[in-house]
Amino acid sequence: MSKAWVRRFAWLGVLVIAVAAAGWPLYVSPGSDQPAATDVAYVIGPPTDARMEMALAMLEEGHTSTLMVSLDPAATEYSLAQAACAGGTPFSEYTVLCDRPEPFTTRGEAEWLASEVAEHDWTSAAVITFTPHLKRAELYVERCFGGDLAMIDSDEPLTPWYWAYQYAYQTGAFVKAGLALGC
Repeated sequence: MSKAWVRRFAWLGVLVIAVAAAGWPLYVSPGSDQPAATDVAYVIGPPTDARMEMALAMLEEGHTSTLMVSLDPAATEYSLAQAACAGGTPFSEYTVLCDRPEPFTTRGEAEWLASEVAEHDWTSAAVITFTPHLKRAELYVERCFGGDLAMIDSDEPLTPWYWAYQYAYQTGAFVKAGLALGC
């Protein structure tokens, strides 16, 4: 291997380390709020069982009595979300609002929250998502909602390959969010 190739690989290694270090506070350790009393708990994209279980815990612990779920009705892999949206147990004693926001993106989810907040006069919300999505979701939600906001991490385990994918995906999505105007 020539010295030129060694230098290229060394620079590539430095670039990878720099990108990982820059993304760490955004994607790996963004900080998360603890569940507390709120007007609504909101599970966003997609409503995995881990996110729904976090929401259910908030309901059962009395932090809220209202749950919003962003869900594509055609999605069949989210059985706990489907049960909640159908009014099934253990969600039957709570108010559950389910919809597929338009657009079906983080921005659309934030806009749906804003419309429900206006309709119900809520002043606080807890948004539940997973670690690499917390900061970008917070960016959108804060544009649309001026009340007390808690961003809650569902603590879903991710494989190394999925972490790498999320670094790339969330970075591109942050660029898109930066170009977006308004709510």
